[in-house]
Amino acid sequence: MKRRVYVNKRKFRVLLDTSFILPFLGFKTDEVVMKTLPKLRNYDLYYSDLSLLEALWKIVKVIKREDLGIVVEGLKLIKRDLSLLDIDERAVEVALTLYICGHKDLIDNLLYGIAVSKNTKFLTVDKTLKDFVKEQGYVDVFIHPEELE
Repeated sequence: MKRRVYVNKRKFRVLLDTSFILPFLGFKTDEVVMKTLPKLRNYDLYYSDLSLLEALWKIVKVIKREDLGIVVEGLKLIKRDLSLLDIDERAVEVALTLYICGHKDLIDNLLYGIAVSKNTKFLTVDKTLKDFVKEQGYVDVFIHPEELE
């Protein structure tokens, strides 16, 4: 007979990749991300200022003046409902190691490094990063949308 193990989701810490930050700022992203959003309320959610910066880089390419208020309100929502994780020395070390080994997306490397450093799961749909980390034998801190309840 199998024993069920119950996980307290509120103790499950999840760092959101930028693609999961964009909807908070009023911008839709791919279908997988949008379908995952309702599930996120079951977890302790974290963000990095790096994701905000990366999201804004994407937003400035398409934003209209009338949408500025939505972005500002979304930022307030993020700061109110999510917790900030800062970059530390360990995160930088991990990120630069990945970069030197060949993964040239420094923002993704830093987000991964933060998740490693802060012992947090990293929610992403970035298969390239996940595959690279696995090939290099680094710690798997990834959680994918289909793994969320």
